Amino acid sequence: MNSGDNCGYFSGTDFGPRLKKLYQEMDAAYSAASNLSDFNCDGCDGSKCCTVDLIIHTSVEMSYMRQGLLALDQTTKSQIKGRSLEIVEFKRLNPFGPDYRNSICAANFGGRCAIYEHRPMICRLAGIPHFIDRPDQTKICGPGCHRFETVFLASNPELKIDRTSFYRRLAEMEIETIRTHGKRTHSLTIAQIFAI
Repeated sequence: MNSGDNCGYFSGTDFGPRLKKLYQEMDAAYSAASNLSDFNCDGCDGSKCCTVDLIIHTSVEMSYMRQGLLALDQTTKSQIKGRSLEIVEFKRLNPFGPDYRNSICAANFGGRCAIYEHRPMICRLAGIPHFIDRPDQTKICGPGCHRFETVFLASNPELKIDRTSFYRRLAEMEIETIRTHGKRTHSLTIAQIFAI
């Protein structure tokens, strides 16, 4: 563990270049799909995609997100931590209540992500329908965001991003981390990661 990382999960420093390359490939696949469909997030403030306290399952992504947070100015870092602590408390009080369910991601500032270059896979690929081919030969399909489904789906009914290799390669990095350190990280929500 990095001596400066007391966050309860392993440093993603060693995986930084590999994760960055994987993210670049995700971004390229997303750009290709959005260009093909003319899909964009213009005018969206993130109140749909970002009103979810998403769960991150891998320590490599958690640590990469923290690297993005730590690179921000002190004021922004403090704002994100304060918002995150509030969201965590809302969840503790009532995980099904409106205060928690309607909370915008702490890194969202006016519809813009403060850790954009360090945002996790689930955020990078949000919006456009996708599929994953599982090892057992079954296929999992997921829909696009509300904007895609209501505005762009009719003219792009077959468009789906294949996330299979992205999930597999991210899992391989996480497995390497687990083997190296002898334990795995508990899943955390984005608010929990930033609140630490």
